[in-house]
Amino acid sequence: MLTGIRLKEKTKLFTPKMEALAHPHRLGILHILSYGELPLHEIVANLDEKENLVSHHIKKLLITGWVGKRAEGRQTYYFLKERGFFELFRMLIETPFYRNTLSKQLK
Repeated sequence: MLTGIRLKEKTKLFTPKMEALAHPHRLGILHILSYGELPLHEIVANLDEKENLVSHHIKKLLITGWVGKRAEGRQTYYFLKERGFFELFRMLIETPFYRNTLSKQLK
């Protein structure tokens, strides 16, 4: 078990990532993108929110590594980045909780 400084060092990397998820719109964006990459206007339509608000939340998800983007012509497509999710699992994988609970549920 990590404690003290080692625990702070390990969790420090994940704090901004987890804070980025602490909003219903950002969780909604992740859910929408779990079905596949989409351009901004389709994300906006699915969330039923204003474009500038959705752009703000996507930017936060981009900065923290949950979402990526790619350009195709004049259109920008957004997608989930696997690395963000793997980093979260990697933090838990070394714990008894993972070995005793999550690993059984993921089989």
